[in-house]
Amino acid sequence: MSDYQSDSYMDEDYDEFVYSEDESVISISSDNSHHGQARTRAAAAAAATIQSQPSAPAQSQTQYSADYGYEDEECDFFDDNDNDFERAIGTRPTKKAWAVDFKVYDPDGLSATQKATVDRMMPLLATSRGTTTLLLRCYLWREEPLVEDFIADSERTLAKSGLVAHPKPLRIESGNDEFTCEICFTSGADEQYFGLSCGHSFCTDCYVTYAAGKIREGESWRIRCPAPKCKTLLGEESARLLLAEHTDVLDRYEVNLTRSFVNDLDSFTWCPAPNCQYAVECLVPRSAMMTVIPTVNCKCGKAFCFGCKVDDHMPAPCYLVDKWLKKCKDDSETANWLKANTKECTKCKSIIEKNGGCNHMTCRECQHHFCWVCMGPWNEHGQQFYSCNRFSEDSSKNARDSVSKSRAQLERYLHYYTRYNNHEQSVKLARQLLATTEKNMEQMQREMTLSWIEVQFLSDAVDVLSVCRTTLKWSYVLAYYMMSDNQKIIFENNQSDLEMATEQLNELVENPIGQSSIEDIKRKIIDKSTYVKSRWETLLSDTSLGLQENRWQFEE
Repeated sequence: MSDYQSDSYMDEDYDEFVYSEDESVISISSDNSHHGQARTRAAAAAAATIQSQPSAPAQSQTQYSADYGYEDEECDFFDDNDNDFERAIGTRPTKKAWAVDFKVYDPDGLSATQKATVDRMMPLLATSRGTTTLLLRCYLWREEPLVEDFIADSERTLAKSGLVAHPKPLRIESGNDEFTCEICFTSGADEQYFGLSCGHSFCTDCYVTYAAGKIREGESWRIRCPAPKCKTLLGEESARLLLAEHTDVLDRYEVNLTRSFVNDLDSFTWCPAPNCQYAVECLVPRSAMMTVIPTVNCKCGKAFCFGCKVDDHMPAPCYLVDKWLKKCKDDSETANWLKANTKECTKCKSIIEKNGGCNHMTCRECQHHFCWVCMGPWNEHGQQFYSCNRFSEDSSKNARDSVSKSRAQLERYLHYYTRYNNHEQSVKLARQLLATTEKNMEQMQREMTLSWIEVQFLSDAVDVLSVCRTTLKWSYVLAYYMMSDNQKIIFENNQSDLEMATEQLNELVENPIGQSSIEDIKRKIIDKSTYVKSRWETLLSDTSLGLQENRWQFEE
């Protein structure tokens, strides 16, 4: 495994993820007559070679930082804590209990990664660059399964991937009297035609139109020969030759290839920020995401969960976040009105609104008759249609208990939703506060002859507030589904400590700052920011460990 797969939740499924130590390109002759013998020799040692390859990223691509992580001009590998929060507090980034390792790639970095993988596999398979690339794409870049299958039966592996063992040279040829395009049925020496190793040839106009249409639909390496039922793939070299004069289509093709590389790998995803071109790699297996929240930070500044692509939702796991968001979509908009104006039918649980003064209710769904006041069956009320004195009857009591239970569930939901929504709104206000703070910082620099660094504490404090508000927001989701016990009380105590400290810091930042009090306020804000961060770390650390230890039970 690579150096950054050090967490306990990393499993052996990712042992195949290795990096090239040798950036040299192996030239393979277009003459494939020697391939069978070369493959046999190469394949014999292939599996052992892959296993013995050093797992560290290539030194020519990536430099290891002694501070933490990897940095280079193509892609940065850093801790999810590597953001303004650390700068705000002035501490050195360290690996935290909740942190996951990840790597950010720009388009050039993605291309370099693909090239390095192909360069490493070419001598092992003894195939050309185009064939090696297509094999890797067909195997979704899983190197070990590819090598194993290739050793067992190279001909079958190639055929299964839409390739042939001895591809013919790629070229566009001039037509002759015997050639007829099977799409447009034109023929003659004036036509040019193109075909793959399968032997199916078509005029270049039809082939370009076919390929361009597939590319505009988002296809890339999965484009096949136009002949019916032919499975031969149009490789990258063929596509570039065919589309050489159609630069706009070729550019789109290259973009599609890069997108397919990211989309085909479970360990990669695109940053969900609008117009962001970066991709993120994170090797946390899906099976671990019940207890690990893989929060990553893109270079564009977007913090999001690698597992579900929702904005940073620590400390709530993905599956609880999904349940909560669905519940909010279904319940939150109507909960207050339902609470004040409706009751449930005691038989079928349908929601009923009283639209008149009579207490005799009839459910439209199941035709059940009941009393609006006591919720008991109406047939127990005799002739007293407009008053109810049957509160002691068992049926009425059971009905009221059912309604009370439903109302209690709604009250509980509203308790957590109100606090969740309050912190969500506070995060938005924190962004507005940042704009106001920046203006105040500029004013302080002018009026108090302070340097930029001397007033930076205000901006840092607002960054701390924004991060903590987001964590508190999602902590109420975790608390909502958490079953009550002593461990929940400990969690709520940590939550309360962070919430109280955050409110105090918010109040300090919003108070006006006079020239006479600048040093005192600065000290208070920095001290409180440090304390808030310590409470934030305590909450996340304890929650992260608690999830991994199955410390809590959650409601279904």
